[in-house]
Amino acid sequence: MEQQSNLALLYFLVFLFLIIILRLRKIKTALLDEDADQPTDIVDPVPRRSLIYKGSDFNFLDDEIIAVLEKYSFYYRNLCPEKKQKFLFRLKQFISKKYFIIHDEDGYKEMPILICAAAIQISLGLEEYILPHFSHIHIFPEEFIGISPTFRFLQGNVSGHCIHLSWKHFLNDIKDISAGENVGLHEMAHAYYYQNFETRENVSKEFVNTFEGFNLYGDKILKKELEPGNELYSDYGLRNMYEFWAESIELFFEKPAALKYKYPELYDTIKNILKQ
Repeated sequence: MEQQSNLALLYFLVFLFLIIILRLRKIKTALLDEDADQPTDIVDPVPRRSLIYKGSDFNFLDDEIIAVLEKYSFYYRNLCPEKKQKFLFRLKQFISKKYFIIHDEDGYKEMPILICAAAIQISLGLEEYILPHFSHIHIFPEEFIGISPTFRFLQGNVSGHCIHLSWKHFLNDIKDISAGENVGLHEMAHAYYYQNFETRENVSKEFVNTFEGFNLYGDKILKKELEPGNELYSDYGLRNMYEFWAESIELFFEKPAALKYKYPELYDTIKNILKQ
């Protein structure tokens, strides 16, 4: 019994030491990069230099952006020429309004293009699409750590004025649309909800006025999915209505046939909300 107690104490001390190191590193990063708008609950588990860019300084050529979209975006490839032009225009506007913090020594032009394309994909049918509340996009090479309200590893997160994404998981998701998972769409869905219902600024009236339909059908379907035999949604997506909304957006774009077949009312409601 005494040996088990000593082992438990050792684990606790190691955990406490890790938390202290991570907090010290976070404070140091904040002092060095004040413009990064780094929230207090997200830290990078591996010490590394960060690359910080102002989106308006990228100056990507249209051909460069189109080449990336044609290669990686199934959604973009299936748009008509007119919608492709609209997508491209909005994407450039969106990128120009953000700061990008790449938590690595190397960055790739695909990072801002594809991550911002996830936001444009959701909002292509809406009038408001910039998400001005979220000024900073943090890109981590892999999982990162959240320390509030609990210590956990994350693939994506929205907090403060920041959107955080693991590039490894983001890229894997867009390469395999059959899996029905897309951390980029998931976090951007959270961001659009927060922009329209929490900040009360730059609100899309179309989005807000039609969202009640999602609350109506979503609450019923969430409860139904919790019953045995219903497995369209993941356990994480059934934690609450916020996660249910974000995962519904993933399914709407990644597994539309399955969502429409099983829950046609919900599918039509999301189609109405997004005007797509």
